[in-house]
Amino acid sequence: MKNVNIGIANLIISNKLKESYFNNDLIVESNELAKDFFDVVKKSPLLQLEFKVFNNIENKHIENEQAATRYIDNNIKLFEIYTNEEIQEEREKLYEFLTNDVIGTINEAEYDLDRIGLYNAIESLIRESLSYGEDIDVDEIHEAFTVVLNHIQKPKKNLVENLELDEINEDVLEIAVDKFNKKYGGLEENDKNLVNSLIKASTQEKQELLETYKSETLEILNEIEDDSTKENVEKAIKKINEMQYNKDTVDDDIIELHELKKELV
Repeated sequence: MKNVNIGIANLIISNKLKESYFNNDLIVESNELAKDFFDVVKKSPLLQLEFKVFNNIENKHIENEQAATRYIDNNIKLFEIYTNEEIQEEREKLYEFLTNDVIGTINEAEYDLDRIGLYNAIESLIRESLSYGEDIDVDEIHEAFTVVLNHIQKPKKNLVENLELDEINEDVLEIAVDKFNKKYGGLEENDKNLVNSLIKASTQEKQELLETYKSETLEILNEIEDDSTKENVEKAIKKINEMQYNKDTVDDDIIELHELKKELV
């Protein structure tokens, strides 16, 4: 894989997270992807440094050219203790989160090409700063530096988001909450806690929550002794007993049980 620097890897992971919610994929699986990704980064001092430098440059605004140039140089110099081979070796730890088809389509419309250009320019500056003699590409250095300098000098209406794990989670959780609110618009305000719990729950937690709701609802139904509702109660008990965990329906099943419990008590 070529040009899989920390900036592009972050962009792809973020894009996967957002796409998963709109495609109705499991929220927990997307959050676990982000968690695993950042666990790898946090265990690598080099990847942490690269993460910091990319965010420094991406979010910085300095109008003065001389000051902006010094800022770029100071960030790139932080890599002097490493070699290009060491950087590449650490970046290979990110490959497990990325697929060849994603890398191959990185230039498609769903990605911000300006950000990709910036990330590649930063990568070029790092790589060329660690090269020697005939390996140094002066033209590439000049072109990359111009891209980075222009970005830093350009006024920003809104700073590019910092791609820290907690902030990504807040971003995607906001999307998820909005999505759930639209789907379950009839829920009362005090029921939103259940929705938020479902959004943040792991697979295991959802399985446990489903079993808890099943048990509690069955207990209520089994205590009903009204002959006029006996047939309906038996049907409900049968349906609940047959209810099994399904990743595609578990949220609906839990909310359905939640609503049924409210009607029964």
